[in-house]
Amino acid sequence: MRSSIIATWFVLMLAGSQTAAACTDEAYERHLSALRALVPAVTTAEPERSALARFFEALPPDFACFNRLFGYGDGPAPLYSEPQLYPLFPKIASAVAQADYARKLVGLSVNAKWEADQTGALQHATRSVLDAETELFVKLLADVGTDSERSVWAFLFGEPHPSKVPLSATVQSMVCEASSRSCQLSKEVYVRAVSEEHTH
Repeated sequence: MRSSIIATWFVLMLAGSQTAAACTDEAYERHLSALRALVPAVTTAEPERSALARFFEALPPDFACFNRLFGYGDGPAPLYSEPQLYPLFPKIASAVAQADYARKLVGLSVNAKWEADQTGALQHATRSVLDAETELFVKLLADVGTDSERSVWAFLFGEPHPSKVPLSATVQSMVCEASSRSCQLSKEVYVRAVSEEHTH
């Protein structure tokens, strides 16, 4: 009896650790308020570094809140159209410490789902960090669990035609040199993504 209780507890704990956290209304409102206040400052032709840094700091730490703010679920989220993240992410990257930028993008990419618009901008920015700072990126992946890392790779290869955007040979080699887990997961997830691409 006791062993079945322990086994049930273990299964429940394991399942709970793999479930994406929801974005609470309180967190959503806090991030929305801060980000909306900064939109005028970061959408100018030449935004100030301090405004870009504050906008970056106001971004949520997880995809659940990011998607609720910028995504398109049952309709456009409040920040779906403005500010446009594709041109904004590179400006932010030049205004904040690279390690902080990479850490936040990896966190936002856990359990993320690709869409063509604002989440596509997140994917593009995250992929840029992987390509430019491969060792740092893989080091940050080591800090998340295997399932979370798998979800990051799935997000990076989650667009409609992943066969058109494989990792370069250089980046794949650097990933494999830095981490056997990341090497294996990146290859497995890419192969699965490409196989699903051809079944649609």
